[in-house]
Amino acid sequence: MKMKIRKLTPSDRDSFFELTNTVVEALENKDFLIPMSKEEADATFRDDSEDVVLGAFLDDRLVATLGLFHDIRDYSDELPNNYLTLKGAEIGEAMVFPDFRRNGLMNQLVEALQTYIQSSRLDYLLATAHPDNVSNHLIQNADFTLLKVFERRGYIRNMYIKELH
Repeated sequence: MKMKIRKLTPSDRDSFFELTNTVVEALENKDFLIPMSKEEADATFRDDSEDVVLGAFLDDRLVATLGLFHDIRDYSDELPNNYLTLKGAEIGEAMVFPDFRRNGLMNQLVEALQTYIQSSRLDYLLATAHPDNVSNHLIQNADFTLLKVFERRGYIRNMYIKELH
């Protein structure tokens, strides 16, 4: 299934939250997704933001997202000291509208995100997932290494690191 993929803009904010609400509502385990707050979305979707959230669109309908977030201060207490002086970013907000799952959309978004990752000159990527979420398998297949299990915002998460150099 080939969709139009592009960077989300401030005008996509409402569609982003509609997708988030639909995905969360459909989840059997609501702890699988930590929804982005309205304040985080406002900062992320600003035109001058270093962050990027890519969206997959079908006939102007947002059906999947994947983001790259450069502010990883939330993780500074969880990262080993040697990572604190390196440039890292988090991959997150991986969501697919329930009717479009298992159609390769996330693979298309991951591929499209590579351009942004390469241009950011990052030392490492960070990814997190609930221990029971199928996304752990996908993260490991992408050559991320499990670093630890920790709690973030009241949610249990596996933390993965992928060194880029």
